[in-house]
Amino acid sequence: MKVFCHIIMFLLLPVCLHAQVDSLEQARQDSLAITEADDFVTASILVATPSDVLYSCVGHASIRLQCPHYDLDMVYTYESESVTNRVLTFFMGDLKMGMTAVPTERVLADYASEGRGITEYVLNIPLEKRKQLWQYLDGKVEEGMNLPYDYLNRSCALMCLRAVSEAVYPDTLSFGVWDERLIKKSRRALLGDQTEDFPWNRLIIYSITGIEADKACSVMDKVVIPSDLIEVLQKTTFNGEPVVLTKNSLVSQAVKVEPAGWFTPMTLACILLLLAIISCFWMQGPLSILLLALQSVLGIALTYLVVFSALPNTSFSWLIIPFNPLPLFLWHWRKWWLVPFAVICIGWSVVMLTRIGNPLVDNAFVVFVLALAVNYMGQWNQLRKQIK
Repeated sequence: MKVFCHIIMFLLLPVCLHAQVDSLEQARQDSLAITEADDFVTASILVATPSDVLYSCVGHASIRLQCPHYDLDMVYTYESESVTNRVLTFFMGDLKMGMTAVPTERVLADYASEGRGITEYVLNIPLEKRKQLWQYLDGKVEEGMNLPYDYLNRSCALMCLRAVSEAVYPDTLSFGVWDERLIKKSRRALLGDQTEDFPWNRLIIYSITGIEADKACSVMDKVVIPSDLIEVLQKTTFNGEPVVLTKNSLVSQAVKVEPAGWFTPMTLACILLLLAIISCFWMQGPLSILLLALQSVLGIALTYLVVFSALPNTSFSWLIIPFNPLPLFLWHWRKWWLVPFAVICIGWSVVMLTRIGNPLVDNAFVVFVLALAVNYMGQWNQLRKQIK
C-alpha cells in the first residue's frame, strides 16, 4: 500500500510543481500590473503660506508622494535641526540640515494648528519619472541631517526644483520663458520683495546675508522662494506636457498675517536721523552714546559673522563698512577720524541708494548711517568749538 501511495505522489508531483509555478507567475504578473499602473505613485508639490516667524516668512515648499499599494503617504521636506535654544549654533554655522520624510497627516495637522494654509500642485510627469523621484528622495533621506544649513543655496524651493529635475534625468525640463524679475534681480532682492510685509524679518535677513546673495548665478538657482517655484513650474513642460496640471487646497489659511504696524526699521532709522540733526544743537552727549552703542553692537555681530563664523553666505557684508567696532576702540582719538568717517558714511549711503532694484542693504540701514554721519559731524563741530 505504501509503495502504491509513493507511486501516486511521484506521478502527481509534476502537476503540483506546474501549478505552483503558474501561481508564482500569476502573482508576479499581478504585482507587475500594480507597479506599472499609472496611479501606483503620485507626486505633488506642497506650498505652505508664510508666517511672521523669521524662518517661515517666505512660506515653505515640500514634495508629497502617495502609493496606495504600500499604504504610503509621505511628505519629503528639507529641514534644519531645531534652532530652539541653539541660536549661537546657527550663527556659528554649525547647524545641520537634510531631507526628512514625515507622514502627510502629521504635516497637515501641524500647519493647521499654526493657522497656515497648504496648497497641493500635482506633478504631471510619467510614472517612470515619479518612481525615480521616489528613489531620489529616499536616497536623500538616507543621507541624514549632515549638510551645513544654507538658507540660500539649499532653500526648500530650490531643493524641490532640483529634485524634480533629477527625477526626469537624463531627460530635461523645459522651463519656458523665465520671468524678467528672476533674470534681472539678485537673490537678495527677490528675498526682499517677498518679505515686504515683514520689515523686521527682512532687516535681519539683509543683515546676516553677505555678498553671495548679490552674485550672478543661473536663473534656476534664483528660485529660492516657494511662490517663485510654483510660478516657474506652472510654465514648465516635460515632453510637451505641462508639469503642473491641477492644484488642491489641503488646508485653508485660518490666521491672517497682519501687515507691519507703524514701528518699522525705517521708522526707527528716521527717528534716529531726526534726533541726530537736533543733537547738533542740543543734548548731543546722550544721543552720541546711543548711536555709538548701536553701531558697536551691530559692528561686533557683523565682524563675528564675516571673520569667525562658518555660517554660509557671510564671507563679506557691505554693512561692515559703516558698522564696525573701530569707532568704539578709537573713541579717545575721535577728533582725527570723525570727519573722514562721516564722509565715508555719506559716500557709502550714496552708493547704496544707487542700487535701485537690486539693493545691497535694507534702506533703513542707509538712513541709520546718515544719522551716524550727521552725529559725527556735529561732534566734530563741538570739538572744534572747544579747541577755539
